[in-house]
Amino acid sequence: MIKLILADDHAVTRKGIKTIIEQDSEINVIKEVSNGKELLDYLLESKSLPDIIMLDLEMPVMDGPKIINFLHENFPNIKIIIFSLLHEPDIVINMISKGASGFISKSEDISQLAEAIKDVYTTGHYFGELVKKEYFNIHVKNKDGFTGRQILSSREVEFIKIAASNLTYPEIALQMNLSIKTIENYRDSLFQKLEINNRPALILFGVRNGIIPISNK
Repeated sequence: MIKLILADDHAVTRKGIKTIIEQDSEINVIKEVSNGKELLDYLLESKSLPDIIMLDLEMPVMDGPKIINFLHENFPNIKIIIFSLLHEPDIVINMISKGASGFISKSEDISQLAEAIKDVYTTGHYFGELVKKEYFNIHVKNKDGFTGRQILSSREVEFIKIAASNLTYPEIALQMNLSIKTIENYRDSLFQKLEINNRPALILFGVRNGIIPISNK
């Protein structure tokens, strides 16, 4: 069972989302909150933490970007899906770089939300159709590596592909038949080469450069 928190300041929106999501027996909405402070108070006091938080960017008291920063530092194992009316490319880049695992526009068909939640839970990332249409498709070239400022080795490309899964770094090391130290070196080297500092940003890079295929389902 996937444990989910809905964070949105519009009660009608939360109710509608919850009704649709909970039609899927694999997802349980354990809490609804209307602002960032309410969310953080719950996380700090609760013994039942969520697997995923579906987060609106524009909320009173404490907005989405501040919440993401706090979660990244204090609850790094909780995955974040941004669900917002805002979906401009710079916002998408900023939120994913800060640690969000998915981004869905509120303008999309919300019947896809359960699928998005399960994708983030199992694979570690999900991008909504509107975001892909308006941003990612113009970048994806179906190539094996990056041909910009940095050239990646075949093993680095393989590492990026596997990093898009829900495997831990020790599990990635096992799958690639390498030591955890070597895997950490791959990660740190890529972070330095690509000027990023977290795994979601690495996945975003992989999507934008055709290393990680985008599902069209």
